[in-house]
Amino acid sequence: MAAVAGVQGDKQKYRINPQIKVYSLTDVGFQQSRNGNFRLEQPISGNSPYEESYKLKIKIMKDLKNLSMDTTDDSGMHVINIFKLKDNQEVIKQYNYAIQNLIERQILAAV
Repeated sequence: MAAVAGVQGDKQKYRINPQIKVYSLTDVGFQQSRNGNFRLEQPISGNSPYEESYKLKIKIMKDLKNLSMDTTDDSGMHVINIFKLKDNQEVIKQYNYAIQNLIERQILAAV
């Protein structure tokens, strides 16, 4: 965990917005674990919203200061670089939309 994080292949890095509110996390789909950390797993499919192909995974520590970010395959087990995929325009478009939504909701801030 670090104060600044990004997904593999993305040159842009992010930090937790200082204005973050816990209820904002649950509003966008973060689940709170037993130890108090927050985890989001959001599908970022290329062609169909009903077919998972990749996931954006974000974990925010309970102190609301440290985070980790990854993009994974549909199983969620293998970290992948979506920027190196063949025909990746739709996947990257959905990834950017998901990140922009978190920025607008004052959860993340670009560094």
